[in-house]
Amino acid sequence: MDITIHDRLNALQQISQRKFIEILDTIPGTKDLIIEQKLIKILDSFIGVTTLKQYEVDKIYKLEQGLKLSNSQRIFLVSSNLISCKRVLDQIQSEISHVTSHVQICHHLLVVPFIPTVLHTLIEEEGLSGLITIYPLSYELIRLDGNVLSFENSIFADLYYYKDGTLLPAMARNLWSLYLVLGSPKLILSFGKYSQQILRFIESIKQSVKSCKTENEIGAFILMDRNYDKVTTLLTPVTYSSLLNEVFDINVGMIYTGKAQTKLDPDKDQIYGEVRDIPCSNVFPILHEKTKSLKSEQEAIETMKLAEMGQYITTKLQKSRDMTQQLVFHISACRTIVDTLGSEFQTLQSIEKLILERKGRKECLNYIERNIDENPLKCLRLLCLLSICNDGIVSSDLQSIQKLHLHAHGYKNIPLFYKLQNVGLLKIKTDSGINRLTDQSNEWTSNVQRLKLLPNNTKIESKSSTCPSYVFHNAYIPLIAQILNIVVNQDKEVKNFDEILKLPDCIMNGQRGILSPKIIVICIIGGISNAEIAACRLIEKSMGIKLVLVSDSIITGNKLIEKIQEI
Repeated sequence: MDITIHDRLNALQQISQRKFIEILDTIPGTKDLIIEQKLIKILDSFIGVTTLKQYEVDKIYKLEQGLKLSNSQRIFLVSSNLISCKRVLDQIQSEISHVTSHVQICHHLLVVPFIPTVLHTLIEEEGLSGLITIYPLSYELIRLDGNVLSFENSIFADLYYYKDGTLLPAMARNLWSLYLVLGSPKLILSFGKYSQQILRFIESIKQSVKSCKTENEIGAFILMDRNYDKVTTLLTPVTYSSLLNEVFDINVGMIYTGKAQTKLDPDKDQIYGEVRDIPCSNVFPILHEKTKSLKSEQEAIETMKLAEMGQYITTKLQKSRDMTQQLVFHISACRTIVDTLGSEFQTLQSIEKLILERKGRKECLNYIERNIDENPLKCLRLLCLLSICNDGIVSSDLQSIQKLHLHAHGYKNIPLFYKLQNVGLLKIKTDSGINRLTDQSNEWTSNVQRLKLLPNNTKIESKSSTCPSYVFHNAYIPLIAQILNIVVNQDKEVKNFDEILKLPDCIMNGQRGILSPKIIVICIIGGISNAEIAACRLIEKSMGIKLVLVSDSIITGNKLIEKIQEI
């Protein structure tokens, strides 16, 4: 039996589980496992409670103050963030100071994904040297949605605000594991300095394990820094999975709707697998048809003979129950999306299209000013989009919007606009000679023209489903999708391939020519959006290739702005 790509990707989960089990094996006796909250779902993605019990994990706790632990072996699973580590050390310090029995308490610290050097100093300062055993735990990429793999540790703020690449080596190790599972690439394209750093780390790993050889089983490997295409993260998408991420809280593939939680798994949820990448406006008619079909099936049961009923119960009943449950969830989700986005959705898309075409500056600014009170995240996204597409915002316009935002949402937001500038989403330009949107070229417009990222709507109107721009209602083609399209057709579109090589900080390694084998791995450093995933899947389907999409996290425009606010 042939081993598929999905079989190989599933091996990553087994590797992560094996790493964790090996650590548990070194710790004798029954154990308490205390987990930092943000790591709970990550741990659950590769090892279950049943397996933990097999390796003598007695009780599992969420890390919080006032824990009453029962076993002498205590394992703390914590991220490499020093604040989180300090919280654990405080917990251990408290436990040691209150120990009254003669039972020896052993503390073990599992740090994800690596042990920061300064942690040893911190332990010494806390007077805990020799009382804690520390282990690094570098889990593998987590498979979220078919061919999507995620580190599930957003590094956008680290890279673009703090200028801290500490987590890049861990990301490189994960990509090296992917090499071992899928094979090494024949062609590598990197766009941006962080992508190039990742490749240097991978090469360093490769040199250190020379005995470990991989066959050329990947046709191409494309890495891109998130700041190479910030526009894609700011635009409002139209696909179902994209809008689920915009409206609901989704963590490690688990969507939270009120108190309920549902796993978004196309292998188990047939409906989600069918509708995830299509425009949300087309989803409800599909759900309606499936509901009618299910109702007809229920009516047919009433006239079944006994033998037919037995056959139905054996072969179709469970499937019908699953389908009913899925329909209830997706119909409810569609209604919530419609209620949340409201009647302004089409107007918002029109404003975004004007910004992309560098038209109607006054109309765009007026829209932002009218809506900044009720929809601050939406308006900040539009403001940043306006800045990127026009090489900055006029100082007087920015001050006016900033004043409205601070009046509506409090002066605690004063640093926000500085933070947006610091990460490259906002830029201020002087008033002199600028009273309207001009046709003057900047880096963004030159790249758009060079790679034809703004589609000709008159040409694609009748075949919108075949152009990757459909994810933004035919307004914009995500850069990574256009690069993918050019790489797949590099033997036919030599001129276009030469154009992407002229992009800033673009480096090519390996062989040009006909793509073989037709397997491509894409990695975006700083977060990938569902719109990009859908656009790339469209190319995958139309060109008959196999695609694996990798990033540190799934990102949306709202999550991006919120992440910057939290800094």
